[in-house]
Amino acid sequence: MRTSQAAGRELHPDFPNEPIVGAISGAQHKVLLHRGDNGTYQIPRRSHEEIMRRFEAADDLVSQLVTYFKRKKAEFPEWTDEKNLERIRLAVIRKVQQGEWPYTQSEQKWILDRLRERSLELDYGQTK
Repeated sequence: MRTSQAAGRELHPDFPNEPIVGAISGAQHKVLLHRGDNGTYQIPRRSHEEIMRRFEAADDLVSQLVTYFKRKKAEFPEWTDEKNLERIRLAVIRKVQQGEWPYTQSEQKWILDRLRERSLELDYGQTK
């Protein structure tokens, strides 16, 4: 795992690092590429610093959502964990669609998977 020097956090090995895909309009098709150090052309990716910023924001959101999950579980004990997680999933999707949160689809999936993992750790005392 790589470490952020600012926050001392380690990049989770499952955090997504997708290529940046794009095209430029015009009469002929064009794709975005960059020339690597070895001279080959590659699809661009985010820098390590940008990935760390995105990871830290996503990881912080997971922590906030775990707290929210616990609060809702206490307020509505009749709700199943699945119902609570589904409500949070829909809220995350809505905030991204409305432009309030900048997460990609794979980052959203990572956030929700980590939320599920950490929430179930709370319930069953498991550690991963």
